[in-house]
Amino acid sequence: MRRALATALAMLAAPSACLAQDAVGRWYLQVDNDVVFVTDRWFTSGVRVARVTNTDGHEWEVGFVHEVYTPEQRNWEPGRADRSPTARLLFNAARHTRNEAFDTFEVQVGVRGKAAFGEPTTEFVHRAIPAEDVDWSRQLPNRLDASLIAARSVDVQPLRLHLGGVLGTQVAFAHFGADLRFGPGSRDIDFQVMRFAATPPFANRKDGLGWSAFVGASVRVVAHNALLVKNYDPGGRDIEAQPAIGRLAGGVAWTFANGSVTFCLVHDTREFDEQRKPQQFGSLAVHWLF
Repeated sequence: MRRALATALAMLAAPSACLAQDAVGRWYLQVDNDVVFVTDRWFTSGVRVARVTNTDGHEWEVGFVHEVYTPEQRNWEPGRADRSPTARLLFNAARHTRNEAFDTFEVQVGVRGKAAFGEPTTEFVHRAIPAEDVDWSRQLPNRLDASLIAARSVDVQPLRLHLGGVLGTQVAFAHFGADLRFGPGSRDIDFQVMRFAATPPFANRKDGLGWSAFVGASVRVVAHNALLVKNYDPGGRDIEAQPAIGRLAGGVAWTFANGSVTFCLVHDTREFDEQRKPQQFGSLAVHWLF
């Protein structure tokens, strides 16, 4: 863990030096939420804000990630097993290399639990979007949340293949997937929902502007998931995480001179045995060059 923290600090320092070499940075915002399916359960919210700069053939990224997980309160009753609420607040640093493959190495360091502000975040959002109340007294306790993440995306015509893994204190899994992409802007777009890692768009090229779309599938094999242990029912036994999770996803994007906008829909199979049905959510990402 000390090595992971040292690596994170080194990567966080590197982009500061990059700013002197690259006056033009790229910001992007990614918002994942299940509101597009009119649900409020399980993985219910994810936000990533990051800045990317270029130097020495690499792209350096720094930012933060916030995720919120809740039980399916709308259909919950005593005696029914479900996941306990929790949140993750993470600072991330990543290095991206784009040659024949798109390689990402990312470090995340932060906290899981009450200190990640899951309860006040959901209360703020639900002032505008009504939802069932969740008993946050049952949330998971504070724990160190640190991860090393690697991902590679490469063309194997006609497919775009994605593989990688996450090794962390809270979650560890490996994944493999592929997608089909269409449209003139598809050269400049990869989608985070297929890579499970920081995924900024390419720096735009004149021959890569316009619309694009994709459809894809992936599977992740889970070795460890500490977010899925405690039962929301205080009298119930611990819940059981699934060893493998499948994903179907599709999306569209528009790439223009100063940025891009992407929107995806995701369908995940059950993450734990007691989960009432599969999960769906939407993912919106906005990238701006300035």
